[in-house]
Parts: sequence; C-alpha cells; structure tokens
Amino acid sequence: MKTSIKTLRENKSYIINTLITNYTNGVIEGIINKIKVIKRIAFGYRSFYHFKLRILIFNKINFKKKELSNAA
Repeated sequence: MKTSIKTLRENKSYIINTLITNYTNGVIEGIINKIKVIKRIAFGYRSFYHFKLRILIFNKINFKKKELSNAA
C-alpha cells in the first residue's frame, strides 16, 4: 500500500493533467491492433511493400501507388 501511495504522490501532476484534458490515445491503439491482426492473418507475405499496402488499404489511408521501373 505504501508503494501505491508513493507512486500516486510522485505522479500527482500527471494524474491531474490526465483527468483535466480530453486527449486519448485510443485511436492510435486501434490502428496498432488492426496492424497486428493483419500481421497474423497475412503471415506469408513475401514483399513488405504488399504488406504495407494492405495495412494502408485496411485503414483507408490515401496512398500513392509505387512507380514500377521498366528495368528487366
């Protein structure tokens, strides 16, 4: 119990700030969770580019299609 009270006292300003503001990291954690799900489902992707593209499509993020060179 002493450790808990000590921790609360040391972080009092951070705790009060958290309760006063309306900021949250829920959206970011949701995106990270989606990426982890895609990673589990698409374990066999050979190309990181395709994996990244799948993440962007899944999260409905606008992206530019990679230009393919004509090199043989």
